[in-house]
Amino acid sequence: MGSFLFNNTEHNINNATHSKSISELGYLQKTIYSLIISICIPGIIGNVIVTRLLYFQTKRNPFTVYILNLAVADTGTLLFVFISAIQHLTTKVSLTEIIEGLLCTYCTGQFLLTIISTDRCLAVFFPIWHRCHQPPNLPTILCAFSWIISILFCTIHYTMFRVTGLQEFLQFSFHFLILIFTSVCIPVMVVSSLALFIKGYIKSQTRKKLLTTIFLALLFFLLLSLPMNVFYVIHYFKSYNLLLMTIGIGCAILNSSINPLLYFLVGRKKRGKDQHRGSYKVALQRVFKDETGSWKSRKPTEDQL
Repeated sequence: MGSFLFNNTEHNINNATHSKSISELGYLQKTIYSLIISICIPGIIGNVIVTRLLYFQTKRNPFTVYILNLAVADTGTLLFVFISAIQHLTTKVSLTEIIEGLLCTYCTGQFLLTIISTDRCLAVFFPIWHRCHQPPNLPTILCAFSWIISILFCTIHYTMFRVTGLQEFLQFSFHFLILIFTSVCIPVMVVSSLALFIKGYIKSQTRKKLLTTIFLALLFFLLLSLPMNVFYVIHYFKSYNLLLMTIGIGCAILNSSINPLLYFLVGRKKRGKDQHRGSYKVALQRVFKDETGSWKSRKPTEDQL
């Protein structure tokens, strides 16, 4: 998203703008890109750690399949933003392939959060069906479907852009996806968050850590990703606003970086003094142990991404 932001700033600078204003804008861009890079680096490290622990060192269950794929999607989003920021600092341009990769991973992350929120609501409102009758391979199928839809959309979009050479296709893709997110994904997550908070978190005496983690992840997503969606809608109907778009993109990057920290803060012991410093794996196990226990009687799922 960052490359799309500053690729369009050139069209908003009037030819009569003084050189001082242009210099100040260039300094502002460098500052923003440096800040973006500083946010991306710890986010990438955190999501890579989560991916490694869930894939290699944690007992797999259907719910951790969702979290594993979400960590991979967030890693991809931050990595593409990081590369785009580096390119703009050095060459002032960003490859279309980087934008398409960013679009793919960002879409997949939003789809996965929508699926996760729906899955948690089913677990809270229909616990018997969710525990005993849900197909064991359903999480793998839904995650694969999310990736396939995102990759297919970006592949078609990239092919059309290369064939026609029209810059409008880049903007059309964002507008189309924002329409889907604001009309489908965000309403589903809002309703799911309220349901989890009212019935699952307040009334339930079990799975506190897991429900707290999911509720906080959804809450931060709504707080941090919603601004960019709203600002893109404003951009579609009104003039382009550099400040608003910068705020929106920064919030989206924070959203992709914050989940690993949430897992650790929720999963750690309250008495921090007797917890080893290198216990991130233990924190993850505490967060997902209730879900693992509820699936002990089920056939384990295959170790698939």
